[in-house]
Amino acid sequence: MKINILNLITGLGMGGAEKAVLEISKKIPKDDFNVFILGLSNRAELYNEFIKNDLNTVILNKTNSLKDFIEIVNYINKFVRKHDIHIIHAHMTHAVIVASFIKLLNPHIKVVFTSHSENIGSKIREILLFLLKPLRNVDILLSERIKKFFIKQRYKIIPNGIDINIYQIKLRKNSVFTFIAVGRLEKVKNHIELLKIANELKRFYKFKLLIIGEGSLRSELENFIKEYSLENTVKLLGLRNDVPKLLNKAHCFVMPSLWEGLPISLLEAGASRLPVISTPVGSILDICNNENSYVTELADFKKNMMKVMNDYQHAVNKAMKLFCAVKNKYSINYVVEQHIKLYKELYNEQNSN
Repeated sequence: MKINILNLITGLGMGGAEKAVLEISKKIPKDDFNVFILGLSNRAELYNEFIKNDLNTVILNKTNSLKDFIEIVNYINKFVRKHDIHIIHAHMTHAVIVASFIKLLNPHIKVVFTSHSENIGSKIREILLFLLKPLRNVDILLSERIKKFFIKQRYKIIPNGIDINIYQIKLRKNSVFTFIAVGRLEKVKNHIELLKIANELKRFYKFKLLIIGEGSLRSELENFIKEYSLENTVKLLGLRNDVPKLLNKAHCFVMPSLWEGLPISLLEAGASRLPVISTPVGSILDICNNENSYVTELADFKKNMMKVMNDYQHAVNKAMKLFCAVKNKYSINYVVEQHIKLYKELYNEQNSN
C-alpha cells in the first residue's frame, strides 16, 4: 500500500521553501508514495513546475482572513478524507496552524512541520507554535542552530539540498564584474543595503549588481535606483527561469539577509562555484565559514565586496572549498532519503497503533 503525503505550504512562489518542496516532491518514489501539494495563497510562480513534474498540485487562492481560514480547514478536511492522507507535512507557520486543526478533526493523521527559517514572524506566532506542539508528531530543523523553545523534543535535522548537476555549466563570465543576489524583494533579504553599498562603490569600481526576485519592496528599490542614478549599475531582473546560467556568468553571490533558514540560493551559488559574501544568520554558519566564503556582519559587507574585487583569485579559491562542501553535504538525494525514512517511520507508527 502506498503512503499518502500532503505537503501543505503557504504559497507556490519563488522562495526557498517552495523550491525545497518542489525538489523533494519530484524525487519521492511514486511506486511507494502518493504526493499531493496544496498552496494556501494565490502565489503561483512555481505552479507550472509542479504540474510539469506530474505532481498533484492545487492552489486555494485564500487570504489570511478568518473566513478564508475556515474555508481552508473545511476544504482540506474533505481533501484528506477523500485521498486517505496519512501524513501532512506543513511548511511554514500558516500551514502548520491549518494542519493542527486538521489533526484535531482527524487524530490518526501524522503531522510534520518544517519552518524553513529561524524567524517565525512574531512572538505571538512563536507562542502559538509552542501551544500547538502536542498536535505535531515531528519537527524538521535545517540545523541544530535554529532550535527554539517552540520546537518539539522529537525533531530531525534535515538540511536543504539541491541537484548539483544543474549548476555544472561552462559559461564565459560577464565582461563587467558582476555581483548577484537571489531572493524575494522583502525586508528579510535586505536588498536596500546592497543598493546603498552600490551607490558608495560606483565612484571607485566598475561593476554590475543583478537582483533576481519579486516582492512588495520593488517600487522602493526602483525609486532608490532612480534617485541615486544607479540605472547603469543595478538591474532588477524580476523572476527568472535561468538562474543557473545567471549564477555561472556572475562573479560573486551576495546575501545581506537579516534572517534566514538555510537558503537554497546560497547552495545554488556554492554549486556554481561562486564566491559568496553573506551575513551569519540562520543556519548559514553550518556551511559557510571564513575558509570557504566571506561571512560578515552588515557593517563590513562593503569591505568584503571590495576584497573580492581586489583579489578575485583568492575569492575563487574559497569558492572551490564551498563547492566541495555543498557537493558532499547538501545533495538533494540525501535530503530525499531522510524524508522517505521519516515518512515510513511515521506510517509504521500509525499502523501499529
